[in-house]
Amino acid sequence: MELSEDIYGKLINIAGRQRMLSQRIGFLFLTLSSQAEKRTPVNGPIWKMLEKALEDFEHGYRILLNGDDAAGLPQLSSARIATVLDAGTIGSGRWRIDRFLTEAHALMEALSGDTAPERAAFDAFSQFVLVELLQTLQAIVNALEEDFAEEMQRRRDKRHEDSERVLKALQEIQKASKFSRMIALNAKISADRAGPYGKEFGALTEELKNISSAITDSSEDIMRHLESI
Repeated sequence: MELSEDIYGKLINIAGRQRMLSQRIGFLFLTLSSQAEKRTPVNGPIWKMLEKALEDFEHGYRILLNGDDAAGLPQLSSARIATVLDAGTIGSGRWRIDRFLTEAHALMEALSGDTAPERAAFDAFSQFVLVELLQTLQAIVNALEEDFAEEMQRRRDKRHEDSERVLKALQEIQKASKFSRMIALNAKISADRAGPYGKEFGALTEELKNISSAITDSSEDIMRHLESI
């Protein structure tokens, strides 16, 4: 499927937003862990912000993996994206993102219970987010940007090739037009020599000459336009 510039822009924006959301989630967990240590209830505004950030992250991840037909966004399937995600093997991008979501939900469940995890668990999660997860998310953004740049170059090359083919075709048309004009001129001379018997034929050759001139002029206009693109 050929992706438009607008679709590439939307996908790159979603992937970039995933980075921001992951950092926000890590920060909110650290904030809630401090509240848990102080025995402060964790179901306030920060908890709701965490729920929303995690929901948005999961939504963006589903779009990047599976696309969104309603929004006209396709599933990511390029070789670069596949290399980053690597089908869920341990240490791959998909594995890291899945681990992030699993641990995030586990920490939320623990926080909502009677006993909160040790602070070290939140610190380890935050470190994982800031290093391994962000590397993966940045790699997805880089892959999308490289795919976009490659696609735009391919389209520029194709436009150039198409223009070259059109220019060559127009050059052939010009040759034929000029040749037709020469024939019309010779026919006009012969018609003039024929006197009154060549009058009708002479008018026909004059019209042919005019048509040939119009074709030549039009083809030259098109060639100038193509060369300026």
